[in-house]
Amino acid sequence: MRRYAVVCLAFLVLLPSCGTTPSQATPTAVTTAPAVGTASATPALTASPSPTPSVAIIEMGDNFFDPAQLTVKVGTTVRWKVVGQSTHDLAARDGSFIERTMSFGQTFSVTFSQAGRYPYLCMQHEGDGMVGVVTVID
Repeated sequence: MRRYAVVCLAFLVLLPSCGTTPSQATPTAVTTAPAVGTASATPALTASPSPTPSVAIIEMGDNFFDPAQLTVKVGTTVRWKVVGQSTHDLAARDGSFIERTMSFGQTFSVTFSQAGRYPYLCMQHEGDGMVGVVTVID
């Protein structure tokens, strides 16, 4: 009977940790600084045991960005992904990055190397309110 009680107790102690996921780092924003952008039809995300820079995703729907305002840390890669049916483009107001004509499923990524504020827009849908800003902090 004692052995059964120990097994049950051990099970109850371990049960709360089952199915939990590690916490995710909070993205931080980037200020106006040089940025490097790359486009890809399919994002290549691979798991790695070593620490890697964080990635934040912004969805590009039909005439909106989600989230429209994002704060990330220096070194973070921001990936915009088209999830709506319309085609979109993407441009930083300061000219630090630009990507023309993206369709459903396509992505565009920028790694922010300096703190600052980076307003951006979809040039085709700016009049419909498709604007956003990435704020990068140290």
